[in-house]
Amino acid sequence: MIPSRFHVIPDGLPNDGILFANHEPNHRSGHMGHALVEYAPGKVLAFYPNCSDEDKRMKGHSGFGWMEYKRSEDGGDTWSEAVIEPNSKALFDQHIGRTMMIEKAVCTDTGRILLFYLTCDMVTDGHIWEPYFEPRIAYSDDEGRTWSKDELLVHEAGRVYDVLYKDGTIYLLFLANAELPGIAHLQEHPYKLFVSHNGGASFEERSILNFQSTIYCYYGTMAFREDGSLIAYVYDERDEFNLKYVVSYDDGFTWTDNRRCFFAKKIRNPQIKQFDGTWICHGRTGCFGRDSSHFVIYFSEDGMNWDEGTIMRYATQGAGAYSNNVTIHRPGKPERFMIQTSHAYWENRTNTIMWLIDLEK
Repeated sequence: MIPSRFHVIPDGLPNDGILFANHEPNHRSGHMGHALVEYAPGKVLAFYPNCSDEDKRMKGHSGFGWMEYKRSEDGGDTWSEAVIEPNSKALFDQHIGRTMMIEKAVCTDTGRILLFYLTCDMVTDGHIWEPYFEPRIAYSDDEGRTWSKDELLVHEAGRVYDVLYKDGTIYLLFLANAELPGIAHLQEHPYKLFVSHNGGASFEERSILNFQSTIYCYYGTMAFREDGSLIAYVYDERDEFNLKYVVSYDDGFTWTDNRRCFFAKKIRNPQIKQFDGTWICHGRTGCFGRDSSHFVIYFSEDGMNWDEGTIMRYATQGAGAYSNNVTIHRPGKPERFMIQTSHAYWENRTNTIMWLIDLEK
């Protein structure tokens, strides 16, 4: 149940959300790459993919395209026209069988905005995104008006699932996975924590998270708890009602054994964050079964025991509900929680929609 002090815009759930990027007129799609970042109080960049359905095998569920973004300088009330992100477009225009999606972004204390790119394969037969190549990184020092050329992030193929910034340190949750489609479940895929103390100029591996049996695991999210400990969650394809999680009490050097927390309506591609002291988790109601692929939100007081979940929007077509969020600190107004997600309008072709959650005055 949604806490009474939260006001969801548009009113009530489920609803259609707010249409953010309309791909339907051009038969385009936008599944992944929902990076969101607040670079100054009330000022936000919201990224989303602009992809083709040229790959008919996936019916629009593909990374065959580039990234775009819009800017809000009034806390998410109004948005600029779309701007093409230059690095992803430049790679796409090379036609070398690779594309880049921006899944996460952070802003440091200096005001530098960092983008974290997933590098996807567009050649391998039967692909959706994999095999993943080495992830990339780029930055802006002028509030996202211009961007540096993308550079190698780490010398390992895989996918960045979450990035946090705290007390001058960047924390990066990375899944090492370079397997080809069709053989993705042949070996363990370690989740690693990388950190940077120099504003993203370099990253070092701090630890391998203590998840047991990750052959069927992917997706992931992290959050700091009130006591300073770091909790990380991952999705297990064989158990969509539970997320595995581990906790570190020493800044990510060591981790507890993995445990599980229950989600009544299932959860896939989870995104977890605290807002006004309440834990929020949103994502897809799994990938398997009759009630899969809806967009759902859960609330918790401790990040481990969750409510029964509330459907935000029902799926009426194919795959969607890849999502992200950002807390917006509006000057002179209560904080706002913005959620962005993909929603299929035809087969697996998706638009990008959003919700705003305000604190009641």
